[in-house]
Amino acid sequence: MTKRLTETRRGLLRYAAALAGALMLAPALEAHQVSSISLVTHLDTEEQTYVLDAAMEVVPSDDPALNDEIPPEEAAREFAEEYLNILFDEDDHAPSVEIELVDASDEDTPEALKRQQVLAKMAGRIPEGAREFMLYLDPQCPMAVVMVVIKDGQPSRRMQVVLAGEYSRPVDVAPITEGSPFEEAEADEGDTPTEAAPETGEAEADDDESGGPSAFGAGWRSVFSGDRLPPAIVVGIFLLTLAGRRVFLQVAALLVPLSAVVALRAWDVLSAPAWAATALGVLLVAIAMEAIFHRELRWWRVAIVAVAGVFGGLAISRTMPFARLFADEAGIDAGTVILYLVGVETALIVVGIATAAALLFLSRHGWYRRSVVQPLAALLAGYGLFCAVERFL
Repeated sequence: MTKRLTETRRGLLRYAAALAGALMLAPALEAHQVSSISLVTHLDTEEQTYVLDAAMEVVPSDDPALNDEIPPEEAAREFAEEYLNILFDEDDHAPSVEIELVDASDEDTPEALKRQQVLAKMAGRIPEGAREFMLYLDPQCPMAVVMVVIKDGQPSRRMQVVLAGEYSRPVDVAPITEGSPFEEAEADEGDTPTEAAPETGEAEADDDESGGPSAFGAGWRSVFSGDRLPPAIVVGIFLLTLAGRRVFLQVAALLVPLSAVVALRAWDVLSAPAWAATALGVLLVAIAMEAIFHRELRWWRVAIVAVAGVFGGLAISRTMPFARLFADEAGIDAGTVILYLVGVETALIVVGIATAAALLFLSRHGWYRRSVVQPLAALLAGYGLFCAVERFL
């Protein structure tokens, strides 16, 4: 048995070393690369069309052969199609893409310092009945995107900086009647009601019928959005032991830092790095492997779970329900944050109760650890490794 475990550990180390080497060599194989991007989004609510004008700075690699194989236009097209995701009401939409190469340097610029700029135009029609537009930046994107939204000819009050793995602030695509789409119209005293008033009332009624932006529901949905790593962490907690006090200690170590980080993110005190989900995937692997090789709770297990709570909170704060709920720049109400946290914690606790009920029933059999714990832990470890690695591929 000891020999088998030793061989397993050696195999895992060899695999990790090979993977690290591949990841280190991957950047050297790239040709033209996009070094920066600025984006202007035009929304026409009358014609129901959208246009995203992207200006990309493209730099060549040190290998002329690779540069010839992948021209800057193709690099820009791949960047737009792979990293920029256009969403209407949470549904992806693929626009048509037109690419134009321009020279961003003048004649006096030395050859070594010359830069080429690629202009990409992504256009399409706003889906019928759509209510809001969002831009989602793929987690593998190597840079942030600066975006300005112009709706019906009226620019937004400020530009947005969208980080990798994050959503932009939602923009209402419903047609407007007057004034700036980014500012609330103020009615003067004594003015008679206009035709716009009933439309606003009908829109508010629709929000009420659909339940409105429920903070509790948003918290619940955030747990099961994206990679679903936080609920996987909860399942991994129960694989080591089912003893009540030990399970409670681990669950508390997970939920306390997770809730604190989510609250700080809601108030924009912390930033969520793009590699938060990668770190959470690695921690899931550690928790799962701990269940395979140990049967008792050790102090470092609690520390690993607590760190997983920190990155779990960061991962949850990068989901679409979180972005939609806390998109208001005017300030976040404490009650909304509390309800959101209750939704998050309730979802994780429900996952824990369901896991405990199933495992307690199966633990009465002699084959429980061999046929349930070890395969399930291996599955979680594989999923965590996949989530950690996919962003580098």
